[in-house]
Amino acid sequence: MKKLLLSLASLFAFFGCQNKQTAEPTVKVTNQTIILSSQGKVINFDLDNKKVTWEYTSAVDEAGNRNKFTFDETTLYMPFESGKLVALDIHTGKEKWSYTAGQSGMMDMAVGEDGTYTEERGEPYFMGQPLQYKDKVYMVSIGGGNDPYFYVINKGDGTEVKTEGIETKYNLSQPVLCQEMIFVNSGIYLNKYSLLGTGTSYGMYDGITFDSPLYAQMRSNGETLYFGEEEGMFYAIPFSKDADVKGDNDDIMDPKNNFKDNLSIYSWRYRSKEYPKLATNADSNTALYGKTFVVQVRKGDSDAQALIGLNTKDGLEQWTYRSAEEIVNWNLSGERIIGYTTEKVFVLDLQGKELETYAVNSEFKPLTNIELTKDDQLVFLTTQGLTTIDKTTKQAKILIAYAMKEEYHNTAYLKYFRN
Repeated sequence: MKKLLLSLASLFAFFGCQNKQTAEPTVKVTNQTIILSSQGKVINFDLDNKKVTWEYTSAVDEAGNRNKFTFDETTLYMPFESGKLVALDIHTGKEKWSYTAGQSGMMDMAVGEDGTYTEERGEPYFMGQPLQYKDKVYMVSIGGGNDPYFYVINKGDGTEVKTEGIETKYNLSQPVLCQEMIFVNSGIYLNKYSLLGTGTSYGMYDGITFDSPLYAQMRSNGETLYFGEEEGMFYAIPFSKDADVKGDNDDIMDPKNNFKDNLSIYSWRYRSKEYPKLATNADSNTALYGKTFVVQVRKGDSDAQALIGLNTKDGLEQWTYRSAEEIVNWNLSGERIIGYTTEKVFVLDLQGKELETYAVNSEFKPLTNIELTKDDQLVFLTTQGLTTIDKTTKQAKILIAYAMKEEYHNTAYLKYFRN
């Protein structure tokens, strides 16, 4: 028994070390809580008392906002399309600070005499999710009609630490932390920055790029970076403690020392024969848990899609969940993978086995990701408010009424916090 306990302790220590940079912060809440971002608002719902605890509204963004928030133990960091990034107290919704990107022309709007905005929205400025780590927040812009930038912001007061120009405006993914470096995918570029925002080298030939855009959300276990191209190729790059690649060619003057020719830098590469294309959607299309990297892929000539679980060590397929229709949205929630197509809501275990399905009722069409509560409730947003599914009748019902509009892109986002 003593030997078994020592083995378990060693195992937990190993996984704790592996994931110390990427573990989700623990937020202490009195009641079960859902926080939702949509249409220029952030809303805190108390599930136990079935009420709205607080709301925050960015008036200039009420026409729509497709960004996601991130959080630490006490604070929520929310970007808006107008170029504003705010820090909100998770418990009260009070604004701690507000940062506005210092570029002009981000919105094609004019202010009337009554203080309202009278023109149509222009190109968005922020279109992604920030990364928070230690005392900094990291964010990438798409430009809003100006040059795009990588931003480093102080978490304490919202002051700007550094801005760094970035190659393209296709910056829709959350920055990722790996070996104390920040990685950003911008179109066909994979950029690496120090924690203070300085661009750094891989020790490879200058000007290295990929053949197609890196539109998959990158993931990291702290030592290895997992990512994928639009053309359906996925990669795993392990980094040294100095965040350098571990390939067998370290000649920075050799043009063959690049992402396409120096294949020794990868622990594996993968492309599905049955589903050879990345399934790009407005939400996340990857997940990482334990020793599994999940990707969403599609067939090139039909609506058929699949979620495929890859072994993080060798890139081999562990499981495949097939769908005849487009998988509109899916996410990892607790010990389940939950998503929906145009026809059904599905619940998978972490081995990709389908556990439950529920027909999608047009009256209660999901507008967000679906979260699983500690009471085994499936919770999501519809046009009528927070909604759950009765697992006995398999019928959807309103949990907390709150009228919402259905947007062309249903990119509202919610997060569950258990007490």
